Amino acid sequence: MYLSHYGIRARELGPMIDWYATVFGARVQHRNEFLAFMTFDDEHHRLVIFEDPATVPKPETAAGVDHIGYGVASFADFVAIYERLKSEGIVPFAQLNHGFTTSLYYRDPDGNEVEFSVDNFSNKEECSAFVTSDRMEPIGRPPFGYDFDPDELARMHREGASDTELAQIGMN
Repeated sequence: MYLSHYGIRARELGPMIDWYATVFGARVQHRNEFLAFMTFDDEHHRLVIFEDPATVPKPETAAGVDHIGYGVASFADFVAIYERLKSEGIVPFAQLNHGFTTSLYYRDPDGNEVEFSVDNFSNKEECSAFVTSDRMEPIGRPPFGYDFDPDELARMHREGASDTELAQIGMN
């Protein structure tokens, strides 16, 4: 099995299409007056966004999906996404080093949360070992990680800091 797509009920279709096109480079595969199927890879659709005039804002503490997380392959990719989105006026509302990953959190026009994360270890086995260890204990409670400055991370990357050094941002 794999996660094929997710659906988003939207207050306004246009701004949501624009946001996901900008953030993910997603393209519209099909659109009509009330819905759009979008993808950013070879899957026929990764998102279906449909407009519903009866949609109301979700209370912040409502039960349900809190955020959708996307992993990126490297700190170079992570910084490139941050800088590209910042140049488009899209900035994270939170940035956390979770110990095993470093993450940026964004909100789409309807307030849905999207996370981009990069692994802080060189392989999945090391990340899993961290998650199952006692080192996870202080991170596994709110705020679920350590705040960091994404501009500082970008500066460090541009100046040639190693991935090991970047993975420590906010932890000191």
